[in-house]
Amino acid sequence: MTTPLYIVTGTSGSGKSTASKEVRKIMGPGFNIYDMDSIIIDGNFQLTCQNWLRIAYANSLSGNTTILFGAVPLPYNVNLCDHFHYFQPIHYLLLHCNSASRTSRLRERGNWTEQGIQSTNIYAKELYNNYVSSNLPIIDTTNTPVVQVANQIKGWLLLKQKG
Repeated sequence: MTTPLYIVTGTSGSGKSTASKEVRKIMGPGFNIYDMDSIIIDGNFQLTCQNWLRIAYANSLSGNTTILFGAVPLPYNVNLCDHFHYFQPIHYLLLHCNSASRTSRLRERGNWTEQGIQSTNIYAKELYNNYVSSNLPIIDTTNTPVVQVANQIKGWLLLKQKG
């Protein structure tokens, strides 16, 4: 049995955690929405990823759709998870913001070094360019209210479900 899986990704500071809370509010029954960072075990992102795919698989056995919000492929690599083969297709959507907004958001958290912020901004640009070149969906969260971002995510998901 294979089932679709929906992954909303982006770098730290792109708005994944904030958007996941809003998406959870507006999706009806049958949708399980998770912020992958909520159960990190001993800093082991890959073990956490394994567990999320197990949870998503269990949800699918109950007829529910899972939407994961997490930094895929880094540090979460779903392709390496034991339950990866149960999901087909996997739909990806990127949340992205400009470097100034990301820098501000990460500084507000207080636990980021300038080098960490700079590295994240560089990676964000690479990830963005990969999505553009692969013609994958992107939502810019720079100046978009979170409720609007959540509605865009919902629209993307419902469109993908229609096939």
